[in-house]
Amino acid sequence: MTDIAPQLIARAQRGDEDAVRAIIESLHRPVIATVFRFLGARFRADVEDVAQEIFVKVFRAIDRFEPERGVKFSTWVYTFVRNHCFDFLKRRRLSTVSMSPRDDDDPLGIEPADELARRPVDSAENQELGQKIEEALAALGPDQRLAFVLREYEGLDYSAIAQVTGVSEGTVKSRLHRAKEALRNRLSRYVGTGT
Repeated sequence: MTDIAPQLIARAQRGDEDAVRAIIESLHRPVIATVFRFLGARFRADVEDVAQEIFVKVFRAIDRFEPERGVKFSTWVYTFVRNHCFDFLKRRRLSTVSMSPRDDDDPLGIEPADELARRPVDSAENQELGQKIEEALAALGPDQRLAFVLREYEGLDYSAIAQVTGVSEGTVKSRLHRAKEALRNRLSRYVGTGT
């Protein structure tokens, strides 16, 4: 997410509707994408409503954004995304599942010998892999899932993720490591593990 110009934020803080509209247009895609990836396909129908609720909260609080504190506006917005998504999941009481393989799972995927054999070759395989990735993301705990989405999909650095989530950079790195390990274990039979 590219950051918003300070002048545009100042105009929005003064109630300039054009500035508000410009900010929403700039942030709409990354907010929608983050909400969808965080909530998962199970809540596909709610994503647009959740994003609208986030924007309402952002603009109700925009007068409290203080750029002189050194926080980027996009990081501040992701804090709203995080809090609202967690609240949404609490209201829905979404349960998570363990990423540990069960006895009947085969944790050792068979890896094709060459790169071409590992790549999906048609749309159906791409869709299946996309579905498996989505399921694996949904199975992560909310803290790990959020850290992973912000880092891998939205490109935030550790410091920004720490600000959004309210934890230390070390905790962010730990959550990301655990998320990647869990995803690697869950998806190994679909993408190969490589050496």
